[in-house]
Amino acid sequence: MQEKQTYGNREDRAVFETLLKTGRNKEGSIPRAYLSGIGGIGVSAVAHILLDAGWSVCGADIQASRVTQELGERGAKIYLGHSADNLKYDPVDVAVYSSAVRRDSQDILEIQHQRIPLLHRAEALASILRQYRGICVSGMHGKTTVSSLLVCALNGLGAEPGYAVGGSCRQFDPHARISRTSSHWFVAEADESDGSLLDYFPEYAFILNIDRDHLDYYRSDERIGETFVRFADQVQKQIFCCADNHWVMSLRAQHFADRGITYGFHPDSDYQAVLKEFLPQGGQSFEVLRHGKSLGDFKIRLMGEHNVCNAAAVIALLTELGYSSRDIADSIKDFTGARRRQELLFSNESYRIIDDYGHHPAEIRATIRAVKRQGGRLLVVFQPHRFSRTQMLLNEFSTCFEGVDQLLLTDVYAASENPIPGVSGECMAQAIRARGQQVEYLQHLEDVGKAVERISKPGDVILFLGAGDITRQAHQYADGLRKGKAVNE
Repeated sequence: MQEKQTYGNREDRAVFETLLKTGRNKEGSIPRAYLSGIGGIGVSAVAHILLDAGWSVCGADIQASRVTQELGERGAKIYLGHSADNLKYDPVDVAVYSSAVRRDSQDILEIQHQRIPLLHRAEALASILRQYRGICVSGMHGKTTVSSLLVCALNGLGAEPGYAVGGSCRQFDPHARISRTSSHWFVAEADESDGSLLDYFPEYAFILNIDRDHLDYYRSDERIGETFVRFADQVQKQIFCCADNHWVMSLRAQHFADRGITYGFHPDSDYQAVLKEFLPQGGQSFEVLRHGKSLGDFKIRLMGEHNVCNAAAVIALLTELGYSSRDIADSIKDFTGARRRQELLFSNESYRIIDDYGHHPAEIRATIRAVKRQGGRLLVVFQPHRFSRTQMLLNEFSTCFEGVDQLLLTDVYAASENPIPGVSGECMAQAIRARGQQVEYLQHLEDVGKAVERISKPGDVILFLGAGDITRQAHQYADGLRKGKAVNE
């Protein structure tokens, strides 16, 4: 396993935490922070939290976006481009950087030249979490859905926690803030992709699942397991573990069975979910049994058994914290999900357009199962995410689209990676065809709209899948339908 890349050290974190606690710098003024990669979901979360705390915030990204616009409207100073000049005229007390920012970018080099304390985004967020009662959501899949649902539930229960969620949610905005009450709860996603979940020492934590992913970093399954065991050792109280994930349960049995509360569909779960019915207006109802005794029925407006399991995780934690089943049920029943998680962009009598972030074979299978239950012919457009993932999980990708009626595949979204010779969307298409499934490969992303229009039929569900910029194609296509553009009518 590679060492977690970081420019920070304990002294830098100590400086940052002192600034957080005192709210003043050495000159007695409000603290000033520079954030490199401020338009990213993780660094922008830190920016929102520091603005809530009254800090002066500036930062840089390569282009303007809705995220940078929102921060600018809140008073942050936004630079376009990672120039050293960004730091020559506005002195700062601390700097935070994103994993997406190159270590040789000019602003990072200037920060080092000026000896400004520098923290990775996860280190900064972990330092913020230390000021509160932390709840961390970890696992390969479902972190944003579970953290968003937990935040909405705690809001509904009057706790109004602080939080840093790894995506936008339709029921709160922005995606990060400090706590507004004396409850002192703070909900954060603990990212496993680069090992930075080991920066966190929460009071409670979830391990939703463990899967073969991020092998460019971990290199082996053994290292993945070791990282989650180390993370579990850093949790102060209970760890909520999915009983349906064999890998999680194996680690729990060996290392933290005394603190591992289980949930899921498995009959031996401490909190067992029992699916009851699919609701005609969308969503599902289910019962939760605690050690075999019913806590009552619950409803969510999300589709898919995996989302019932996600809801059971939140119900388990809130029950352990002392909330009543009736209050918990009321607090989760209207949650409509995070953006890009089975997000319905358009629907009429002819078409439904859904945008989903799924980019790992396990996520893709779960999303396809959930969407298929809604009926209609299913057309999927998938954009592979990262060359390394495409290469290492090619066999799993070749079978995860079973049940799809029409499949379109684009080229790989690099996500800052360099290309790997022989690895492409076309090689994935070939692997899928070798399994007997038809697929059309589109080399150019801008050809997606025309291809969908050519093969779609009235009654279709059109699902756009991927963690990259495929979402733009989804929104463009939905906008075209919304404006009355004829599509195979």
